[in-house]
Amino acid sequence: MKGFIVFAAIILVMATKEVLAEEMMTLPMGLLLETIEPYARECEPKPERVHAEELFLNKEDAHPITKCLRRCLMDQFDLFVEDSTDVKTEKLVSWLVLLYTDKMDELNEISNGCNEKNVEMGITDKCEVAHSYAMCMLKEMQEREYEIPEVEQ
Repeated sequence: MKGFIVFAAIILVMATKEVLAEEMMTLPMGLLLETIEPYARECEPKPERVHAEELFLNKEDAHPITKCLRRCLMDQFDLFVEDSTDVKTEKLVSWLVLLYTDKMDELNEISNGCNEKNVEMGITDKCEVAHSYAMCMLKEMQEREYEIPEVEQ
């Protein structure tokens, strides 16, 4: 199953600085778990390995702790607009263009649309917002036939 791990790939690129974006389309679960482990330690509620695995596999029906893990990571990378549940499109897209170099305008459109959908649905809990936003991004990118990174288990 293809997992939407673009966010994780970006974290990995930022953390290692040595990994080329082109090499990020297939990533081993173990490496992904190692990469976010220091960040996950800061999260409340405390996630377990199963929650991080769900995050990388983008389980639609994710456990609430998985959703909060995603929110926690997004908080740590300052991806939410201050005093809002909107994701900072400009910041996120600046990372995504490392993998999708010629898609900046389209990625801006997708991100803004996912922010709007969360507002329209009335989602205010940041854990739910983070999960809903990620699922929206995945769906939109798949519909536009983006090459989505895969997780090797």
